[in-house]
Order: sequence, then C-alpha cells, then structure tokens
Amino acid sequence: MEKVSAKTFFTVLWRGVCQALGWFFGLFGYKRNGKFAKCVWGLFATSSAIFMFFITSLLIYTFGREYYKRHGRNHHCEDPYCYESTFVSRNIFYHDHGDGKGYIFNFFTNEKTLKKVAWISKPLGHDSLVCFSNGKKRGYFNMFTGRVSIEPKYAHAWVFSDGLAAVDDGGWIKFIDHTGKVVIDNHIPFFPGKDGYVFHYGHCIMHDERGERVGLIDKQGNWALQPEYFRIETKDSLWIINNGKQNAVLGPDLKAIIPFTNARFDICDSLIEAVMPDHSVRTYNRKGDVVEEFYISEVEVLTYDTDEVYFNTTKNNDYQYNDEDENTIVESESNVVHFKQAVARCRSYQAEYGWHGLMSPDGHTITPPSYSLITAIGPDLYLCKVADGRKLVLNGKGQRVK
Repeated sequence: MEKVSAKTFFTVLWRGVCQALGWFFGLFGYKRNGKFAKCVWGLFATSSAIFMFFITSLLIYTFGREYYKRHGRNHHCEDPYCYESTFVSRNIFYHDHGDGKGYIFNFFTNEKTLKKVAWISKPLGHDSLVCFSNGKKRGYFNMFTGRVSIEPKYAHAWVFSDGLAAVDDGGWIKFIDHTGKVVIDNHIPFFPGKDGYVFHYGHCIMHDERGERVGLIDKQGNWALQPEYFRIETKDSLWIINNGKQNAVLGPDLKAIIPFTNARFDICDSLIEAVMPDHSVRTYNRKGDVVEEFYISEVEVLTYDTDEVYFNTTKNNDYQYNDEDENTIVESESNVVHFKQAVARCRSYQAEYGWHGLMSPDGHTITPPSYSLITAIGPDLYLCKVADGRKLVLNGKGQRVK
C-alpha cells in the first residue's frame, strides 16, 4: 500500500472542500470573480478544511476508544498484572469490568473459564472453592482450574470454611460440602441482615429459629453452645459472648477463660483487655490469669498559663497599591502577647483510649479515668470534661471545686 504524505493529504482535502463549497454556493448564483472574492473563498475553504479535519480526528478517536473498550480491553487485561485483575491462585485470576460482566481467566491455558461474573469471595483456610455471583444467583468455582464446581442457583451463599459453606436454599440456611450435597439442615430460616455463617476452629455462629438469640454449632450441626446469647464474636480461637448484661471469654473448648463480668473485651495478640464501666483497663493472658490489674497506656504532663506575659514581635510584608496603581511592599511589625507556661502538680494518665484520670506526682491514681479531657488551669486546679460534655473543676485531691 502506497504511503500518502501529510502535504498531499491536506492538499486533496482542501481542494475537495473547495469543490464542494463551489457546487453548494453555485446553486445560489455565487461566482468567484475578482481577487477579493477569491481571497474570501480561499480563507473560507481553508477554515472549513481545518474544521473538517478536527471533526474527523475526533470521530476516529471516539470510535477507536469505544472499540478498544469493547474488544481490545479484554485482551490487554488478560495480563495478570493488570490493575483490574485479582489473583485467585497461581494461574487463575478474576478480571472485573466494573459492570457486573467480569470473567475468570486461566493464564496457563490462555482461556476464559467463566464469564459474566459480578464478584467473587475467596474461601478461608485451605478450602479451594470460591464463591461467585453472576448478578442474580451465587455458586462456586474451583480456584485452581477456574471452572464451575457448584452451579449458581442460590439466592445467598457464603464462603467455604472447614470444608463447608452456608447457602440460602429456598429461604432456609443449609450447609453444603464441595460436591454441593447438603450435610447440615437444622431448619433455620434466613433473616436479612444476619450474616457470617462461617466456621472458625470447628464452630459456627448460628441464630435460633426466630433470629433473636445466637449460639454455636459444630460441623455435625449440633448445638455446641445453645442459642441463648445476644451476641457472639470470634477472635482467633477465642469467643466473646454476651448474655444481654455481661460479657465472658471462652477458649477453643468453649470453656470460660474469663467468666461473665461487667466489662468489654478486646483480644490483642497474646493479651485480653477488659475495659471496665469506669473506663479503667485490666489485662489477662489467654489462660485467664491477670497480667495487670490497672493498665495505664500513657501519662501526660499538664501545663497551665501563668499571669506572667511576654511579647513576641513578628515582621509582616503587606502589599499596597500607590497612586500610580502599582504594587508596593510595606513592612510592618506586630506584637503578640503570650502567657508563660508552668507545670501543674498532677499528671494526666490514659487507660482506655480517649479516657483520662488524674495521677499524683508519685504515681498514685487520684481519680478513675472517667474524663474525656483534662487540662490544667492553675498550679493544682484541673478542668475535666465528662461524657455528657459537662466540665468540672477538680483540685489535686480529685475533689470538685464549687
């Protein structure tokens, strides 16, 4: 195919526009007679040629981009390192179009094994079936082959864990194995808003027939912990249960490590933190032994403004307009009054994050950590903010000053 130079292209384009305009205006009796008419004609024809060139370029760009999005994009994003791709296993990845029409691609065989995938959710532990949705129903595919193992026929489905997965089968929560066979059916209805039907260390949180209380079932579907609790949370191999008034911590064998008490529990690494109603914190090890009876996370020195002041002089450059409407720089000085700071007698300590109490200079706690903010206003006076926003003035003994 013979190449066409840019000069030849624009020459042919300009002549074509001239002929088209000549024919069009000739219908109205316009003639290109005289130098002025020819000059105007040439200028108009040149402008029209440039305009048509830009319109043509814009159309080519628009159609090219749309074609790339519809046809070329898929090929490009079959690169597993594409930012829109999510690795499922070594050779299998999920490409999300963002329009509910993603697909599963096998990079080793270079084929799309599953199309029209709206989203995926990987299994826990060593399970190999990935939960996916086609936009209407949910099913499972093998994370190593990318091919469907259980057809998408469930209104709701959850990830595989410990070899089992919960599904909403006709409005009832059932557990299936890797073949799709129902292995647990306790005739428990599905309630919108209830979630998390996942096994952890051989047990799964399950609500009762009315959806009002929760308990734990084992992998045979038996109640390991009767559904009589308001809330159950899991952290690693431990369980935090709530009976409506108090909380307790259970071990992997579901025996109480810490019995029911008026505390909120948080499990961090090897420690169990118990936050008491007054915001003090007690720590335990994973056997339930007390590590620290009164845990303090931070101590802060408090300072206050004295009556002694000092001035800090700063220079400023201001821009002003003179009579000639020119910008000039005018230097000025300003004095800022500062109060000298002094250290108060007591310290502020923090137990639960965001909650403070007063501490004496020798390290003894004066008040519980019941204040969201403590500031010193004198040598031994402190402004303390309580939970409802009110502020109290306390002395160094923790007594309210009226």
